[in-house]
Formats: sequence, structure tokens, C-alpha cells
Amino acid sequence: MTALHVSSGSAAQPMLTLKDMVEKTITSNPEVQLRYHKFLEAGYEQDVARGNFLPDANIVSTYRNQEEMVKSSGGTAIPRMNNELVLRQMIFDGFATSNDVKRLGHTSRMRYYELQSAMQSITLEFLRAYIDALRYRELSQFAKDNYVVHKQLYDRIQERVTAGVARKVDLEQAGGRLALAEANLLTEMTNLHDVTARMQRLYGDLPPETLEAPTFFSSGVEASVVEALKLAYLQNPDLLSAIEDIQAKEREINTNEARYMPRLDLQARKNLGTSSDGANSTAAADLLELTMNFNLFNGFSDRNLIKQTAEKLNGSRDQRDKACVDTRQTVSIAYNDIGQLKEQRVYRERHTSSIENAREAYRKQFDIGQRTLLDLLDTENEYFQ
Repeated sequence: MTALHVSSGSAAQPMLTLKDMVEKTITSNPEVQLRYHKFLEAGYEQDVARGNFLPDANIVSTYRNQEEMVKSSGGTAIPRMNNELVLRQMIFDGFATSNDVKRLGHTSRMRYYELQSAMQSITLEFLRAYIDALRYRELSQFAKDNYVVHKQLYDRIQERVTAGVARKVDLEQAGGRLALAEANLLTEMTNLHDVTARMQRLYGDLPPETLEAPTFFSSGVEASVVEALKLAYLQNPDLLSAIEDIQAKEREINTNEARYMPRLDLQARKNLGTSSDGANSTAAADLLELTMNFNLFNGFSDRNLIKQTAEKLNGSRDQRDKACVDTRQTVSIAYNDIGQLKEQRVYRERHTSSIENAREAYRKQFDIGQRTLLDLLDTENEYFQ
């Protein structure tokens, strides 16, 4: 009873839908996971840059070995070991930190769109494999049926040749077509094996025995290719990522230009040990100071760094233009293919129906001797194709 109960529960499990399989593919795909961690990394990197707005505290320990020209007396010797608490707050850095935070904000959004692009690419690749799996399963069944029909015809011709009512050349023709049917069956089975392996690579497991027939091809599309292009330009993650990259490079130039401006820091020092006069006072060496650092010359490194970043910006703009061109080409071809394939589907269904009717008629005419074996085999081959 227990075994029967387990078997019934197993059989009652719902069939996996296409949506479930797509979700599993996306969440387990290593390329998508890589892009996801890159997106998280960019967010933490922005938090790192934002930390420059806050003060930093350090304990500075020094050990001094100083030659004494005059022997000290009265407890005024400079201590060899000293500890200080140093607090430092950035007051002004030429807006470098604020621009860097904004730059990393654009970088984070760029990584997000790259994640979206990876998810869409993997989904598209999986759907192609999914449809191919359905197609080659059906083609394999067609090839099996075609082989069975040719085997039956071959056996019938063989019986006629043995009875002396058919020519041996008919048997040779039937044998050749039977071998072709076997080759077609082997080809379709090989294709099915390959697409199953491709689907397993994307999905992570072997595909289930029953696959849901997709219905997304019946959904509507935009009224014109112009409207489809407008939608693609607004939603294409590759294009949006390129735009965010441009804005990030512009902020990077602003960050580097801050090197031409002075930097102001407020710094406080608290002596935690004996002060420099040797007394046990902790106030003698405490101080609060405002420091300014203004770089006058550093070998033209700042100027060349800005030029380098400007070339990065030009490259990002070129990448945006390429994304626009690629998007236009992809959408234009896809939109035209949708219309052409819908029209072809009507003609091919009509052709299939006509050949199927002719096939049945040829079989009946062959049985009464009005059609030759070659006519019948040609019709079977055309029906299979």
C-alpha cells in the first residue's frame, strides 16, 4: 500500500511549465550569476566612495630612536614610544568625492542593464533550444513513421517479387528508399540528442519528457516597424547600458579635474601617552589643524589622465552608436521575419494538406495498379519533407 501511495503521489506532480523552466534557467545560469555579482559589486563600490564624506579615525603608534646630544634631566626626556588618536575630516576636495559617487551610481545602473541583457540573452537561447527540442522530437516521430511506411512498402514489394507479380528492380528501388528513410531517422535522432544536450547545458537538467507547447508566437506585435524600433530604443538593455557608461565617463572626467583644485582637511590629534615635553600632561601635544594641499606640478600626469578619460568617453559614445545600429538591424529583420513566416505558415499548411490527400490517393491507385512504385515512393518522400 505504501508503494502504491508513493507512486500515485509521484504521478500527480504537475507538469513543469515553460515559465518555471525559464525561471530555473535564469537563476542557475553561471553567466547570469556573474552579472548579478558584478551588479552587487558596483553597489558596494559606490558605498566605498561615499565613505570619503565621513571622518576617519586612526591610532598612530611611533617608536623613536633619537640621538641625545645633551643628556636630559628632570624627567624631560622625549619618549621612545608614543600613541596618538588622529581624527581627519575632508572639508573640500574639488568635488572629487561627490562626482565619484555619481560616477559609480551610473556604473551600478550600467551593471544592472548588463544583468538584464544577460538574462534576456540566456532566455532567448533557452527558448531556441526549447523550441528546437519540440521540433526535433516531432521530426523524430515523423522520421519513425516514415521509416515504418517505407518498411511496410518494402515488405509488400518483396512479397510481390517472391510471388512473381513484381519486378526485382522495384524491390531495389524500395530498398534504396528504405535506406534513405533509415538515414533520415538517424539524422533526426542525432539532432534530437544534440539539442537535448544544449538544453541540458542551459537548463541544468535533462528536459522533462513532456514539454509545454509555447503560445507566445500568437501574441500581437507593434503596428509598424517604426513603433517597434521606438520601443526597442527605450527598453534595449545594451543601449541603456551604453548610455549609463557615457554618463559615468563624464563624471570620471569631473573627478579627475578636481586634481587642479586644492584639498582642505580638518585634522585633530590626541596624544594618548606622555607628551613631547616629558611631563605627564596629555594636553601639551594635542592639536586641531586645518591643512591645505595644492598640487602645483606632477609631471603632467593630471592633464594626461583627463585626456585618457576623454578617450574612454569617446569609446563609450561609439559603443552607444553601435548598440543603436545593432538594435535597428535586429528589430527590422525580426519584424519582417514575423510577417513572412506567418504568411509562409499558411502556404506550407496548405501544401502539407494537399500532399497528404495526394498520398492517400496514390496509395489506393497503387493498390489497383494505376500508379507505379516510384510515384508512391516520391509522394511519401515529399510528404515527409
